[in-house]
Amino acid sequence: MAIIVNMPRLSDTMEEGTVSSWLKKVGDKVEEGDILAEIETDKATMEFESFNEGFLLHIGIAEGESAAVDSLLAIIGDEGEDISGLLNEESAKAATEETLEAEETQPEESAEQPAASIPEGVEVVKMPRLSDTMEEGTVASWLKGVGDTVEEGEILAEIETDKATMEFESFYAGELLHIGVQVGESAAVDSLLAIIGPSGTDVAAVLAAASSADTPKTEEPKTTTTDAPPPTTTTKPSEAVEKAVVQTSANSNQRIMA
Repeated sequence: MAIIVNMPRLSDTMEEGTVSSWLKKVGDKVEEGDILAEIETDKATMEFESFNEGFLLHIGIAEGESAAVDSLLAIIGDEGEDISGLLNEESAKAATEETLEAEETQPEESAEQPAASIPEGVEVVKMPRLSDTMEEGTVASWLKGVGDTVEEGEILAEIETDKATMEFESFYAGELLHIGVQVGESAAVDSLLAIIGPSGTDVAAVLAAASSADTPKTEEPKTTTTDAPPPTTTTKPSEAVEKAVVQTSANSNQRIMA
């Protein structure tokens, strides 16, 4: 059965990736653990390993092209398998997502106060998506403790995904100010994993700012009043009673492997 491989989120700030090179081509046999491609992120160029085995049936992003995280990167399946149905489904899904994104970018009036900002030089590290099917990760071990100096490229922690246990490398330099997920604990992708920044940073303020930034925005309920219907009279005209109807409505708003 064919398996869709999506563009992984290889860093916590990655929004899109660029395929630097493909190490496999359509028709090649792929073994679990083989390097499929090299992907350039906003931080570095990284090898992208396959968790699946079969034949490379389709390449969705050519060398040199960029695509958003979770876009169709490749399809792996049985030799000669018909994947036209999958491709049609992906095309329809992409079109729907583009429409939704366009709607979400429409300007909205807001009377909200500006959210607290994270101090310059401080980085909030989130639980990365280390495989395209990963929904949460478990911290197997921390290789740094609070107060330790962290250099860019050092291994911060070992994280267990739904596929394997992987080393998680820091893209930032500074002091490890806070650990948000303890050893043995699990957290959803994009949850606060750690905070790195200058020594002496007010961690409580950073946590408050990060929490504020993650809080979904809501719209105030809107109340509309319909025109009152004509007065209703009974057998006694002097006792006519006017009835108004008020209607209230509320609007609510809203990887390194294959």
